[in-house]
Amino acid sequence: MTRVLTQDDHRRIAAAITAAETNTSGEIYCVVSHAVASYRWIPVTLGAVAVLLTPVLIGLLASGLLHASLFGADWSSGNFSQVDMVSGLRKGLLTLSLIQIAVFTVVTALSWPRRVRLWFAPSPMRRHKVMLTAHSQFLAQGLQQTADRTGLLIFIAMAERQAVLIADEGINAKVEQQVWDDTVTDLTKAAATGRLADGLIAAIGQCGGLLAQHFPPESQPRNQLPNRVVEL
Repeated sequence: MTRVLTQDDHRRIAAAITAAETNTSGEIYCVVSHAVASYRWIPVTLGAVAVLLTPVLIGLLASGLLHASLFGADWSSGNFSQVDMVSGLRKGLLTLSLIQIAVFTVVTALSWPRRVRLWFAPSPMRRHKVMLTAHSQFLAQGLQQTADRTGLLIFIAMAERQAVLIADEGINAKVEQQVWDDTVTDLTKAAATGRLADGLIAAIGQCGGLLAQHFPPESQPRNQLPNRVVEL
């Protein structure tokens, strides 16, 4: 798996988390995911739709194609008997089936690259999968287990080009959602220009400043979660 962030980026982000948590009892954690889903059902679905549309398109645009035999013409009666009709029908169906198989194969192959799959994936579905994965990572990384419920996750989905910030209930009780939305907006702008690491460091600094206002450091500081960014 190709890394999104360099080793230097990892060190810088870890240092930013450490610096931010110096002034607060809150815990900040970062996760960068290459993609939250494979969307492999999309090429198969597109291929199936193309197969269903093939007879309609042939009937409208190339009806003579089904009368042509892919295996050469056989001798037949000039009176077009029932045998000839059955033979013609059989050849037409066989020709249509072979065309449909070819259409399914081509459409599926052309839509298999990840960029194409993502382009066809409905936007609401992409957002739902990103949020679902972000919440899953929030639980998997143990952010809900902090002493005062002050865990905060910054989640990046690279393929879907989305960022999510999830704060635990202790933070949400004191900080409005709009504040986090503004932070995410700045982060996505930085990511869009290829400055993901810089955007993450800036977001960590903003989150740390906000947490420091509401959750000052403890008399005996304790690091409940590792200060790092995880790539999935």
